[in-house]
Amino acid sequence: MPRIEPVSPNNAPEESKPLIEQSKQITGGEVINFFKQMAVSPKSMKAYMDFAGTLQGGALDRQTQESIAVAVSDYHGCKY
Repeated sequence: MPRIEPVSPNNAPEESKPLIEQSKQITGGEVINFFKQMAVSPKSMKAYMDFAGTLQGGALDRQTQESIAVAVSDYHGCKY
């Protein structure tokens, strides 16, 4: 059970809706639970999206970034 209950894109706060649309570009059109949970707090979601956008121009390619994310999730026992 998640600590933060995800919201559906239709029921998200108005400030989150454009960010949800932006998240679809990252995931190939799907709104994953991570973004549904982030949408609960528009300011947090915006901060995350800004941070993720900044990292896209970094030295690590997408595959390496994903590998790190999976390793960190595994280390912390994330079942998602």
